[in-house]
Amino acid sequence: MSHRLGRRVLGLLAPLTLLLLPAPAHAERVVTHDPAGDATVVGWLAEEDAELPPMPDPSPADIVRTVAAHGERRLAVTVHFHDLADVRKHSTRVFVQTAAGWFDVDVRAGEGRRTRVMLVRRGERLDCRGLRARFDADADLVAVSVPTACLAAPRWVRVGVTAAAPLPMTDPAVLASTVDDGHRDTVRLRRVGTGPRIRRG
Repeated sequence: MSHRLGRRVLGLLAPLTLLLLPAPAHAERVVTHDPAGDATVVGWLAEEDAELPPMPDPSPADIVRTVAAHGERRLAVTVHFHDLADVRKHSTRVFVQTAAGWFDVDVRAGEGRRTRVMLVRRGERLDCRGLRARFDADADLVAVSVPTACLAAPRWVRVGVTAAAPLPMTDPAVLASTVDDGHRDTVRLRRVGTGPRIRRG
């Protein structure tokens, strides 16, 4: 079995593995599609005349679909990517807007595909038992499950998603990443796109 075929077979099994993350019962669900190929290269530290690395094809940060379900006890967000093959480092951020303010769920996958997740509000990390995340390169997805109690049990939420993957440095003066916004076909560094309000199921 080829490596690519093996990935596709595992992709067919992905719905079964999603059972590892509790899904909200009777949740309102919103699906957002994002154009493939709309990721961009961003230079975080670069001189004006520095040359940015070329965009890899496919981009490891290229979001194609986001599924958000807001239940009584949990908010579940699954971010689907065009291709996560051979990704070494990857970051997905899920921004959750509520009537009480903004929350940021930061999911990072590093060497060995170890996944770390944390919930942040106003720059401070929150202690949230039951916060879970899964990075699945074979299924090309990142899944997050947040207890609504950690979000102050909101009646509604709006969800935004961004993803980033660092690029090899071709210039010592440049630190760059490939970046995508799951609700826009462009990237705005100081503002993330969001979907519609999702009322608690």
